[in-house]
Amino acid sequence: MTSEKNKEIALELDMTGKECYQVRLELRVQIRNIAIDEIIKVITDNPKSPKSIPKWCKLNNQELFLSDIQNGKYFFFIKRIS
Repeated sequence: MTSEKNKEIALELDMTGKECYQVRLELRVQIRNIAIDEIIKVITDNPKSPKSIPKWCKLNNQELFLSDIQNGKYFFFIKRIS
């Protein structure tokens, strides 16, 4: 049995260099391409993302599974729940 922490990434979006609204728009489109309970990984360097991505998840009924920052890039792991 696979634990939640070891769940595979269904889709990865590298949105480095994109504006925050572009990240949210692409996320809205692409999350429809994965199944319920799958995870999408979003990579961005936009400094507004740590506030806007969690807000987007809440407004769109999706789960922010994990987030991290490394070398100026933000990593968001979002589990599709609806």
